[in-house]
Amino acid sequence: MDLTGLSSYTDYMTDVDRVATENLQNQLQKADQAKGTDDDALLDACKQFESYLWEQVYKEMTKTTKLFSSDEDEGYASNMVDYFKDSVIQEISEQTASQGSNSLAQMLYEQAKRNYNL
Repeated sequence: MDLTGLSSYTDYMTDVDRVATENLQNQLQKADQAKGTDDDALLDACKQFESYLWEQVYKEMTKTTKLFSSDEDEGYASNMVDYFKDSVIQEISEQTASQGSNSLAQMLYEQAKRNYNL
């Protein structure tokens, strides 16, 4: 079983997750520092957090499906499918976060407004 391409893919996805986390932390810090933050910016940061949370949930869910795959499925094509699957998961996560008025983002937004007297 040749796993030479897997380590670079794993490193790439780890870096992508790290950058997304850092961007989200920066936005939340900016929202925290500026008490007069625009409501839209705060709501956007909450939606991004919810999207990131859903993305992590979906990625963990897809890991369970790999239990039923064979070792022969590894290779370049499998790595490309995983790459595009991650893109689809990100898109689905954004859509999940933007649906409904009782979303986690909305609750976080309302709680932040109460805590920071916005």
